[in-house]
Amino acid sequence: MSRVTEVNNSAMNGTAPEQDGMSTTPHITPQGFLASIVESSDDAIVSKTLDGIVTSWNRAAERIFGYSADEMIGQPISKLAVPGHVEDMVRILEKLSQGQRIEHYETIRQTKDGRTINISLSVSPIHDETGKIIGAAKIARDITERKRFEEQNATLLEEIRQSSKHKDEFLCLLAHELRNPLAPLRNAVHLLHLRGNDSTVVARVRDMMDRQITHLGRLIDDLLDVSRITLGTINLNRERTDLARLARLTTEDQREIFEHSGIAIETRLPEIPVWVHGDRTRLTQVLENLLENARKFTQTGGRIEVEVVADLSRQEAVMQVRDTGIGVDPELLPRLFEPFTQADRSLDRKQGGLGLGLAIVKRLVELHDGTVSAHSAGTDKGTEFTVRLPLQDEPMALSESRPSPASTTKHIRVLVVEDNRDSAESLRMLLATQGYEVALAYTGIEGVEAARRARPDVVICDVGLPGMDGYAVAQAIRTNPGTAKARLIAVTGYGQGDDRVRALASGFDKHLVKPADPEVLLGLLS
Repeated sequence: MSRVTEVNNSAMNGTAPEQDGMSTTPHITPQGFLASIVESSDDAIVSKTLDGIVTSWNRAAERIFGYSADEMIGQPISKLAVPGHVEDMVRILEKLSQGQRIEHYETIRQTKDGRTINISLSVSPIHDETGKIIGAAKIARDITERKRFEEQNATLLEEIRQSSKHKDEFLCLLAHELRNPLAPLRNAVHLLHLRGNDSTVVARVRDMMDRQITHLGRLIDDLLDVSRITLGTINLNRERTDLARLARLTTEDQREIFEHSGIAIETRLPEIPVWVHGDRTRLTQVLENLLENARKFTQTGGRIEVEVVADLSRQEAVMQVRDTGIGVDPELLPRLFEPFTQADRSLDRKQGGLGLGLAIVKRLVELHDGTVSAHSAGTDKGTEFTVRLPLQDEPMALSESRPSPASTTKHIRVLVVEDNRDSAESLRMLLATQGYEVALAYTGIEGVEAARRARPDVVICDVGLPGMDGYAVAQAIRTNPGTAKARLIAVTGYGQGDDRVRALASGFDKHLVKPADPEVLLGLLS
């Protein structure tokens, strides 16, 4: 039996007989034309009886399902059924026997090699000369690729929706977190207006303002770190570092904060060094973030433990932070290191935070060729974070840079170049209290001219200045023999690694990020 049932033999041959003994140009009969369409179609075109027995099978059906016409004609169409999905074939035959057409019905079928494919079916009943339904003609289109793309698009759309949702939630959270410290700062300024002569009030306001400014700085640092991580612009200054000593110093620096929160902090640290090849500042940040996370989710009366060991069998330095806090739901553990992920939001809002700390930890540890993991037995069972870094066995060949001896000269002349007048004036007052002679300039051009006239010992300069930026100011001061020996300190909001490199290349000796710690700044001048 042929692939497609033809109406007559001439249609099969595709030609008409000669007339009057004259040769004529062959032409395709209507039946042959129809057969040609069926055979050249990209869609499977199949006919079957009402019992589901295949009576015709075109080339596209062979290509899509893998069976030849000889293999399928005379066989039940259920041969294509996916196990457990035979019932939809039965329903289709029932509808056809009632004279109903089926348009673009999407279902699945199984190919000869066992693959499951998606198809779109259009099925029409076949009638005999009396109008009786004797079978069905089916067109099947392979839509497997289309369905795959649809699923991918649906997944992508959901990811975009979730990303947009996270962005909106984060912006609301950011606004909330920034308002938190701004409110007491505003109150403090008003209180100083009212009770500025009361030394007790001034002392309390001063301490409160210092705490809130530190908190604001930490929020901004977290945002910048996430941005650097996303852009891949974090640069590590790696050197031979004793992880045990780093943990000891960091823990001691944080001890007062934990005691104020009513949380005990304990250490289990070896007496001998545990050497790693790492960036001390960034590894300190890793531990600080883990400690801050533990503090936020540990109630008063709880305990936090920091341990460092050398795992010689795996040649790894292991640092663990354990707490007795609220623990982590097992479902949240896989997402714990994703940005903006937080466990108990009600508790976390009491403490503040953007949910960025652990994401920063993960990336910083990975940049050190290490891993970080979290374990919790469940809610109210505490949490344990484990950081693993490669052990550094041999001493580093490069020697550590040593800071130049601090100057003890009094009456040091300082030029402050800053376009924000409040920032410039507040820095002038701070330096004046320490005995420095301070001059101010509010633009880059003014700064270069002031340096030429006053010949300062130190220039503290912003980078984002109107007219002439801080880089150009530094270059101009360095090229003038009368000011070339001045110490140049950049104090700027541009805090990326490339910004520091550019500042030093322009002639600055130091690069500090706003808001600069006054103690650090004064230390550079002392």
